[in-house]
Amino acid sequence: MLGDCLGRCIAVFLLSTPSSSPGGVARFSEFELDLENGELRRNGAPLKLQPQPARLLAVLVSRAGEVVTRNELAETVWGSETFVDFEHGLNFAIRQIRTTLGDDAERPRFLETVPKRGYRFIAPVEQSSPPGTAARPGWRSWILVVAVLSGLLLAAMAGYRFWPAATKPHTAVLVVLPFEDLSPQPEEYLVEGLTEEMIAQLTRISPDLRVIARTSAMQYLHTNKSARQIAQELGADYILENSIRHDGERLRITAQLVRTPDQTHLWAENYDREMRDLLPLESEVTQDIAQQIRLQLASPTTAAPTAETTARPVDPEAHRLYLEGRYYFNQRSRDGLAKSVQSFSQAVAKDPDYAAAYAGLADAYNLTAFYGFDPSLQVVSQAKISALKALQLDDSLGPAHAALGYTEFMWRGDWNAAEREFRHALQLDDNYVPAHQWYALYLAGDGRVNEALGQMRYAQKLDPLSPSVHTGLAYMSYFAHDYEQATAQARVALQLNPDFMAAHAVLGWADIEQKKYPEAISELQTATKLSGGAPVYLCGLGRAYALSGDVPAAQKILAQVDASTTEPQGSGAALAAFYLALGDTTTALHWLEITAPGDIQINWLRVEPAFDPLRSDPRFAAIQSRILTKKPE
Repeated sequence: MLGDCLGRCIAVFLLSTPSSSPGGVARFSEFELDLENGELRRNGAPLKLQPQPARLLAVLVSRAGEVVTRNELAETVWGSETFVDFEHGLNFAIRQIRTTLGDDAERPRFLETVPKRGYRFIAPVEQSSPPGTAARPGWRSWILVVAVLSGLLLAAMAGYRFWPAATKPHTAVLVVLPFEDLSPQPEEYLVEGLTEEMIAQLTRISPDLRVIARTSAMQYLHTNKSARQIAQELGADYILENSIRHDGERLRITAQLVRTPDQTHLWAENYDREMRDLLPLESEVTQDIAQQIRLQLASPTTAAPTAETTARPVDPEAHRLYLEGRYYFNQRSRDGLAKSVQSFSQAVAKDPDYAAAYAGLADAYNLTAFYGFDPSLQVVSQAKISALKALQLDDSLGPAHAALGYTEFMWRGDWNAAEREFRHALQLDDNYVPAHQWYALYLAGDGRVNEALGQMRYAQKLDPLSPSVHTGLAYMSYFAHDYEQATAQARVALQLNPDFMAAHAVLGWADIEQKKYPEAISELQTATKLSGGAPVYLCGLGRAYALSGDVPAAQKILAQVDASTTEPQGSGAALAAFYLALGDTTTALHWLEITAPGDIQINWLRVEPAFDPLRSDPRFAAIQSRILTKKPE
């Protein structure tokens, strides 16, 4: 046993020792880079990187931890090109690399700028040699081998019986493809709702399983892509393919589980039930899949949902209305959120003990307020009532804790309670993407922008094709004053959904900070139109006009806002930023002074770039302290 272990250590050491041979594969964080051809992947999914940035990244990664000077990069990557061409090309390539890696120039995880010298790749790198080559360590490497093996031998002799018997199992990734509706009269809400509910249940079956979230999965509705292509794009180890057929009161679901690396069909089953048995059927399918994945992962911690978590009967019509509510909620539009409130309300009317429906209702009320669709904020109290009711019925419901954390942070200013709820939500369900998004908003408000970015990057792993997630990452980058990254992420969101209002707004705000006023005006006009004239976006548009020098247009917007806003009611901070752009600091501070927790943007005074001109003003510091100071517990 000891000989086997030492042998493995020698092999691992020799494989990981740097070689003078070119090429090989370098792995860092969730990325993998082929050093020979410049191909970059994240969690197995290919990323686009132009040839020069790819060559530059290969040079930096192959010399990780070293400062690579600008002249060295010029000779290695640009060769005989002129110095002017090199300077322009280098700056462009560095920006492209940071954008692709999601890196922050001021707080880098990967690429550090060494002023007046060059760049250094700072992330830990694991490098393997290309096929057919062997690493040849020098005499210093052999000394290190002897030292390492001696230490291992002494440790083994002292207490080998205490070594762990197994290492941490691999975290497998599963994608649930959208249900294909083969019914005579397909129901889109049923396809989306059932897909989301299946994902929600599967996220709870094992800590060794990460399930791709609903928004990314739904991108493959009616796709012609093969399972292999989808797996490569999402970095998935398993794919669950589903179809549903309903005709009258009869329901048939077909499901099959595929292991993607070798395209092996591990399991398939047909289920014929009555329509009223839809909810127990979801649990039955989930348990069957859990059994198959448990066999694959061979992890003692993997377990199917228990009878206690799935046995409670739910009114079939209430469950149908719940799925309908989630379908409308995911549209994130004024009309969609209004319809989701209606569907969730009907669900709890049908089944007053349906905890998940109350949690959905809390989510819908929260986002109705957040997006500015209810400037009076009357829905805020309903959000908290619904979240508390959900937790009264089921305290183990992660989404309900996340919804309560959202209300405590956004509308009540109880920072301590909010963080407790967010952390508890993630302990219960670390795969729940909105909890990561909303916790990121909280962290940014608390001035912990790096942690906020970390939460959003994790959410991006769970839901890589979500417009909402990319917009959240753009918003956190905006708070970090990384406007290039904010712009890049917002544009990705708009590629996924050109009508996503929040992405237009964040892009417009980032354009303002980059003094791209025509672009900012265009984006904020779109956001205002999509929101139905919400004051928060109108104020942003007014700021863009004011800072561009078009004061008459700004005054016209101000008159429009003033006509509908006699009290802050959720837009006081936005109005303050508007007046500040007009050069009226006194009125800007007045609006901030009369604004209380519950305003849509007041929680981010610490990091909102629009208020940077007031940072040195003691009156602003006093306002910030009054609103954002945590109370001792």
